[in-house]
Amino acid sequence: MIGSLAFIGAAAAQDAPQATAGESEAVGETIIVTGSRIARPTLDSPIPVTTMTAADLSRRGQTNIGDILNDLPSLRSTYSQSNSTQYIGTAGLNFLDLRGLGVPRTLVLVNGRRHITASEGDFLVDTNTIPTDLIDRVDIVTGGSSAVYGSDAMAGVVNFVLKRDFEGVSLNAQSGISSHGDRGTYRLSGTFGHNFADGRGNIAVALDYTQGDKLLYTDRPGLTGAFSGRRQFQLVDDPRLDNTIPDREFLTGVRSFGYSNGGSFIAYNGNNTRNCASAAGCLPNGFPRIFLFQPDGSLRESAYGVDFRPVGSGNNQGGDGSTLNDSGTLQPGYKRYVANLMARYEVSDAFKPFIEAKFVRVDAFAQGTPTFSQGGEQGLGGDGNPYDPTNYLIYTPISLDNAYLTPAARATIQSLLPAGATYFNLNRNNLDLGTRDEKDRRDTFRIVVGAEGTFNNDWHYDISFNYGHLKTRSAFYNNRIEQNFYNAIDAVYNGNNEIVCRINQVTVTDPNCRPLNILGEGRADRAALNYINTTSYRRGKATEIDISANLVGNSSQWFELPGGPVRFALGAEYRREKASYAYDDLVSSGATFLNAIPDFRPPSFVVKEAYGEIDIPLIKDMRFVNELSINGAARVADYKGAIGTVWAYNYGGIYSPIPDIKFRVNYSRSVRAPTLSDLYNSPSQDYASLNDPCDVNFIKKGKATREANCAAAGVPANFENQFTRSATLEILSGGNPDLKAEKSRSWTYGVILQPRFLPGLSVTADYYDIKIKSVISPVDAQTILDGCYDGPDLNNSFCDLIFPRNPDSTFQLPALLQTSLNYSAKRAKGLDVDVNYDHRFDVDNRLQLRFVGNWVRMRNDYPYLDAPDQPERLKGELGDPIYAFNVSADYTYKNFTLGYEMRYIGRQSITDWEAQHTTYGVPPLDPYYADVVYYPSVTYHNIRASLDVDKRFTFYGGIDNLTDKKPPYGILGTGSIGDGDAIYDNIGRFMYIGVRAKL
Repeated sequence: MIGSLAFIGAAAAQDAPQATAGESEAVGETIIVTGSRIARPTLDSPIPVTTMTAADLSRRGQTNIGDILNDLPSLRSTYSQSNSTQYIGTAGLNFLDLRGLGVPRTLVLVNGRRHITASEGDFLVDTNTIPTDLIDRVDIVTGGSSAVYGSDAMAGVVNFVLKRDFEGVSLNAQSGISSHGDRGTYRLSGTFGHNFADGRGNIAVALDYTQGDKLLYTDRPGLTGAFSGRRQFQLVDDPRLDNTIPDREFLTGVRSFGYSNGGSFIAYNGNNTRNCASAAGCLPNGFPRIFLFQPDGSLRESAYGVDFRPVGSGNNQGGDGSTLNDSGTLQPGYKRYVANLMARYEVSDAFKPFIEAKFVRVDAFAQGTPTFSQGGEQGLGGDGNPYDPTNYLIYTPISLDNAYLTPAARATIQSLLPAGATYFNLNRNNLDLGTRDEKDRRDTFRIVVGAEGTFNNDWHYDISFNYGHLKTRSAFYNNRIEQNFYNAIDAVYNGNNEIVCRINQVTVTDPNCRPLNILGEGRADRAALNYINTTSYRRGKATEIDISANLVGNSSQWFELPGGPVRFALGAEYRREKASYAYDDLVSSGATFLNAIPDFRPPSFVVKEAYGEIDIPLIKDMRFVNELSINGAARVADYKGAIGTVWAYNYGGIYSPIPDIKFRVNYSRSVRAPTLSDLYNSPSQDYASLNDPCDVNFIKKGKATREANCAAAGVPANFENQFTRSATLEILSGGNPDLKAEKSRSWTYGVILQPRFLPGLSVTADYYDIKIKSVISPVDAQTILDGCYDGPDLNNSFCDLIFPRNPDSTFQLPALLQTSLNYSAKRAKGLDVDVNYDHRFDVDNRLQLRFVGNWVRMRNDYPYLDAPDQPERLKGELGDPIYAFNVSADYTYKNFTLGYEMRYIGRQSITDWEAQHTTYGVPPLDPYYADVVYYPSVTYHNIRASLDVDKRFTFYGGIDNLTDKKPPYGILGTGSIGDGDAIYDNIGRFMYIGVRAKL
């Protein structure tokens, strides 16, 4: 629901002098505190609110507000710039995630109103669409707020409050670069405002251009090991052995045997890359020999280095093979264009029409990985036609009569294959065939038209029509056309002794086909690359219509309680969301290396809502009762479709025995309806690297029930799933139309201290306890496998998503359906502390200090529907530190300010907490997982200085990550949503300068 008071409150905040959170209360500033529609002083909020001012958000050189907010202890770096490139079409997005409970459960508002999504089918706001120069403050509310704002506010609300009544001209220019000479950023912005009609009207325009240069894996080889080998925890001991030797050690120089950039021949038998094809093809350690194609087409045996295949890994240290990090994106390149218009006119106190309109274009670019090939039936044609891509998926068969195969290489390969073999499968990282890059364009339009006014002396109303439109276009470069690729690599001589595609050997059936030489790196010609690669496209759109009406007033004209008049707010809202996207015909048909993805055209999402809020001041200004009040809110929502009618409500109270101290408590019941994507995404082809829980390497690494369940599923003892060990597994991903609404309850208990003996100091400490039931979550494939075999038995919801195994106990293709479920619950408990101190020594000297910290008492998921009390601990895992805090200090002398900021991240487990720790009475599941238990705690230091030359010009500059702290233990900060490794900075020391002008 959109709040009229949020709009009014923004004006009130602008009318008052700018102040810190501590000052605001001291001067009695009354604003609309996010989480309530009833105006009150900032520190009188009945629920916890952390406020970040425009000054707080400008302490660093980052030009992405989302990345700055993600560094707050209460927010998880689930979707930052660095990890936005892990999924199709998401490069450059910034979403917010309170408490790590999931981005769909954090409601993001602008001036208290909903905002158009940046992801078709979901209701997620990209913070890059918020005009930076117009931000007055950002309010972050802990705990459920559905009764006040509607669905999605399960973990809380982040509300961007924009400036109003801007007059004059404000210009800003900023540029920055890392100490490595890369990741340049540039920003130019201007805000132009004018009051007219004796101040009754105002119009303001804000323009902003921001650019960030891309940062690739190859730009930071010391971090990524792009050329020398990866830095990672490597399996070094056979996990099947019952010993006390750590299974993994942190190593550098790690490469993958299964891939090389010029192509590898592995002398294996059948489809098991661990079984030797013959005695001549076997090393003394019992594993197949590996040969590499050189740039001239010759074949040489691999340097093996330390071969980890005997312990169950496909890697080596110090040998040959691809690093797999010689392409990829640490930070996407982006360009952002923003145009924002705000206008209002006061016809009378009772009628003040207004308009907000904006256009935002974001262009983002990310370098992806190349295509690749691995595995497959070796040599005897057991899969039928070796050039049928529907048989081979990611296999690359090379016929032994291939025209590019040198006689010496052919002789070597034939000598190591079974007699009668006609082809071999090539393992290859196809870097020289082009990286699969992505360019995303998102155009966001939004307009809010409405009116507000005051009547009956002090009653306020707000009505508004809010329309948003998102238009997206993504281009995917070097997307391989599978049939063309198989046509091209099957190169032979024709009757004229010319190398041609086999399909053109006798009769030219495809005149566009050009033979492709992949036997050695860099041997492909441009004509062949043009034949096998294409640029694919995805186009999407989403629209939002939100109509709201709100009324706020009090009982002062009728009656007052001992504590004052009863205050109330009433309102109603109608919201409709529509979304769709489609890939081009080649992609949707499954003809390319990009997965087969069907069109997404769901029905519309419609909800009608009504709410009421009340604040009852019982007593004030009495002995031992400076203030006592209670409050409550309720909302009813009627959703189109199966969700139907749901209720949300909250209630709480404030007690202040003396002016120096306040206690507050709040209870909320919230709801979240499934999104269009949750419900209607069509099943599409996907791939995942998975561990089979029933594989002998992993069968003892799960719950106590795993072995029995695997046996009940018919998997034999000591089973080795060679396919999942050596290849990615085909799966399906899709929506679930049977989902139900989530429900949550949250408690917050807090204290606010403002000691009169120390003016300028304010301290808030709030304990939160949030529990979400019937959690809607896209369950990843590994969780489905583990959940199935770790359940009490096989009769569980996860096993229902797995297709029956083949007779040999391997998985079918596709193996399972990766979808969203209403699983059991999520739980988060912890303590937030916010300390502000603002002290003026005299007219020339001022000190401002702030501490914002978080302690996590509990963060659990309960993913087992059939065992709802069985927790999965997330507290202390990567991305969810137990302790985190930020400290800032600013000292101002006359016109010069020097600032310092420290960010502390506590230690975190290198793997699942349960693996190496006793958890809820259960001994460690994998106590010798690695020789290291924790990623160490990390502290970042930032400095900044500004100089007001005069009233018009300010120069500023600073250094972020002053000590050039790198992520620990090979972390790159680019992991997927569940990894949490984007909590670490992967840019390093970053320097910036800028100038502001007010004319």
